[in-house]
Amino acid sequence: MNKEWLLKVLQSKEFYVPILTVMISILIINGFSRIVKKIFKNDVHDYSSKRRNTVVILVNNVIKYFVIIIAAIIVLSSWGVNVTAIIAGLGVAGAVAGLALQDALKDIIQGINIIMDNFFVVGDIVTYKDFTGTVVEFGLKTTKIKAVDGTTMVVANREISSIQNQSYKNAIVQIKIPVAYEEKESKVRKALERICEEIGSWEETQDKPEYLGIDQLDSSSVNYLIQFKTSVVNKWKSKRKALALIKNELEKSNIKIPYPQVEVHNGK
Repeated sequence: MNKEWLLKVLQSKEFYVPILTVMISILIINGFSRIVKKIFKNDVHDYSSKRRNTVVILVNNVIKYFVIIIAAIIVLSSWGVNVTAIIAGLGVAGAVAGLALQDALKDIIQGINIIMDNFFVVGDIVTYKDFTGTVVEFGLKTTKIKAVDGTTMVVANREISSIQNQSYKNAIVQIKIPVAYEEKESKVRKALERICEEIGSWEETQDKPEYLGIDQLDSSSVNYLIQFKTSVVNKWKSKRKALALIKNELEKSNIKIPYPQVEVHNGK
């Protein structure tokens, strides 16, 4: 009796239709995801590649939600629910849902506008109000921006009417190098020119670095200045790399980097 009942359950559409629907839905979502990725092929330009990835995420989200809705209707139909009545009732419910979900609709519409108008893409460094960070996720309803310290801001797309995108421009890195007064300017200049030449060979450096000369006569040092251009993404990484290079090169050239010292005199 139990075997017959189990066999009857396994053969009933209430059992196998939902399982097949879920499996087929997963295959469809994954299949469309691969197709979308092939359509929006990687571009050689970094910005175009990031824009492509953002579009892929958005399109995949739309497809996923659409397939889930269709799958839910099929499953409900297999369980004997009057789907036709539900669909017919969507006309009335749609007006009510439209009022209740108008913010969600605004989020989706603004999300599409952000893509079409190139506000930003995933990977861009942006400033929203007083918060600066990298766009790590862009969805139909929200955008996630992650700061350097790991703090993540989640912003509803409808709130993004204006935003500062720093990835459109290059970053200028200026480094002030303090040197002891007894060091000759010509010797320091040659060392800093060699440093500029080395920085200019880096892949992330844009244009030729400049030696700008003496910037300040400080109380305990002569401050020299160099600058170079890089992308906003590589700004801080490049600066740290340049500081390490400067220290090593000045030590190699026997050029003193001054630091605070305390002289102690005895009373004799």
